Amino acid sequence: MAKCSIETLNAILVAVFDATNGSLSAHVPLEAVLRRFPGHLRGDIRRCIKELIKRGLLTLHPTRGSTTYQLTQRGLECTTKLIKGEISSVEECENL
Repeated sequence: MAKCSIETLNAILVAVFDATNGSLSAHVPLEAVLRRFPGHLRGDIRRCIKELIKRGLLTLHPTRGSTTYQLTQRGLECTTKLIKGEISSVEECENL
């Protein structure tokens, strides 16, 4: 099992931000995140989402139908800074 690349982690975080429209109260199913990536990357994306959960940038939100994902406050701050160009990678979020 290879480690997730920084670019992949950045892309996932931005994809979840996009899917939730930057809202902390919105939660989206895995499929809503996966459809923003090419088919051959979706297995890696599933694995790397778990890495973002471990880092505290995403959280699981269990619902009756399926498990959904939402941004944490720290994840929202990190993604906003990524989009604005204030930081260049998820690695820099560790210091926030």
